[in-house]
Amino acid sequence: MKRLLLSVDPDLDMAPFQQIADQMREYVERGELRPGDALPTVRQLATDLGVAPNTVARAYADLAQSGWLTSDGRRGTRVAPTIPAEDIKRRAVVLQGDVDALVTNLRRRGYTKNEIKAALKRSASTI
Repeated sequence: MKRLLLSVDPDLDMAPFQQIADQMREYVERGELRPGDALPTVRQLATDLGVAPNTVARAYADLAQSGWLTSDGRRGTRVAPTIPAEDIKRRAVVLQGDVDALVTNLRRRGYTKNEIKAALKRSASTI
């Protein structure tokens, strides 16, 4: 079982269960959690994060309901075999929005289209 570096910030204007769910989703999206990887038990993760077990249980339940996790009783909770299709579409929309905002910001700062294209191409080649 992979050790997760999750945290819950009580000062954020976001429920703790949502913070946990968002961080887990990010681990999966980045490939740091892979399909079939076992997750800590609800009790263990709650202890690690200093939150109530119900908080972790709700995060796990929300992720399972949206197709990110699977639960198999005594075998525990695991990462689902695939990312839900609607989230792939959502990611594409979010990515495009972020790129559009970046380009708009750079244009406002005086960079030309050719300068931006060249910089994006250089950055993309390092991925």
